[in-house]
Amino acid sequence: MFSTAMTSPIESAASSLSPAERFYRRGNGAFQREDWPAAAGFYRQALELDPAHGTAWLNLGLCLRRQGHIEAAYGCTLRAQELMPDDPTVLTNLGNILVDLYRAEEAVACHKRAVAQRPDDIRMVRNLILALREAGRFEESLTACDRYLEQEPEHNQVLWERAQALFYLERYPEAWTTFEHRWQRAAIREQLPADLAFWQGEDLSGKTILVFEEQGFGDKILCARYIPLLAARGATVTLLCNPALHGLFSTLPGKVTAEVTEPEAFDYAVAMMSLPGLFGTDPTREAPPPPPPLMSKAKLPERLQQRLDAGNGRWKIGIVWSGNPAFYNNSKRAASVEHFLPLAQIPGVQLYSLQKGPNEGDLAQAGGSGLVIELGPYLKNFAQTAAILQQLDLTIMTDSGIAHLAGSLGLPIWNLLHYRPYWLYGSTGETTPWYPSMRLFRQPTPGDWDSVFDAVAEELKRSQ
Repeated sequence: MFSTAMTSPIESAASSLSPAERFYRRGNGAFQREDWPAAAGFYRQALELDPAHGTAWLNLGLCLRRQGHIEAAYGCTLRAQELMPDDPTVLTNLGNILVDLYRAEEAVACHKRAVAQRPDDIRMVRNLILALREAGRFEESLTACDRYLEQEPEHNQVLWERAQALFYLERYPEAWTTFEHRWQRAAIREQLPADLAFWQGEDLSGKTILVFEEQGFGDKILCARYIPLLAARGATVTLLCNPALHGLFSTLPGKVTAEVTEPEAFDYAVAMMSLPGLFGTDPTREAPPPPPPLMSKAKLPERLQQRLDAGNGRWKIGIVWSGNPAFYNNSKRAASVEHFLPLAQIPGVQLYSLQKGPNEGDLAQAGGSGLVIELGPYLKNFAQTAAILQQLDLTIMTDSGIAHLAGSLGLPIWNLLHYRPYWLYGSTGETTPWYPSMRLFRQPTPGDWDSVFDAVAEELKRSQ
């Protein structure tokens, strides 16, 4: 939470400001442009001149946190707290950093102190809700949501967090209902005709329905299982989704497209993530519908097939260490590629990297090129990835879209979970009803990947 330490939008004349204050305000300008290195530089210059400038320490900590320098951010925020011990903005930022450092209980205490002073500040309330969830205190997280909703019943951000708490509590009917409030902030609905009816479970015999994607690739693959159920009710289905999924979804009933020019021509529309609730999915009572048949026989380019065949009879194991870095919680769910490299030392094992995106280069930086055969740079879409997975003996990875893909194909997948994973996987256990072929390996304590990989290595040695 950014602090300007100004009580009025009217700034004093530059000549009346101290040199430290001038640097501080230049830092604020850079901060608002999201130029974190420049802002940090100005705040440091301000602090050289005035080490007792509390908000400069606070904002420097924010810049460092945005750049991933969590320990340094913590130190700066502690300096701010020394100067402003009861300031709620300092307390809530300190709480956020403590969550980053896997110290959720201490974070909750900080956020509670902040909210006690500003109970109507939604940013501070939401920070408390998130910290309670990270601490596994789901009932308290739900209570905090409900308390705020008493004064602002339609606040979409709090309703979203309420749905997450309900999912973790496995109160699925109520969770799915609350989850629908996300459309108060969804841009996709604004792009559709106002008179287009959203499907709420009506008879679909002879009707047309537009199903549109939302959220990450994993969620789209997860919810593909409901497309055949719509068709079974008599609907003609059109699925609007990312072209990278078109080949994979080509086996689903209906049409798959990247563009719809006349959405008003459909009788109904529905979002993919609304389908589990509309079909009454409650894994505590009954297993979710099984994943549908997906295209997994795509012909691979010769160069890609050659790399796959280079294992020389070894046990072929695919690895992925990071999901989309833009995902808000990716820093917790992702592991480092260095954690995977010792698996290549196990006799008879050949690792294949399926990593895509900005983290592809991690392997070379860690010195793993050659030891691990890289396939990621050659993969163009999910149908190709599915064809690769079919030829592997096992996939071991941290949670992301490919885990959902392997699970949907019914292939062996070891999904390595951080301490507070996606609600889909619950809080305990080695299995999930959503993907029977998936085995879950969980962090025993927050941030403890070492124990996870020790367990994986031992299990690999036993499995050969």
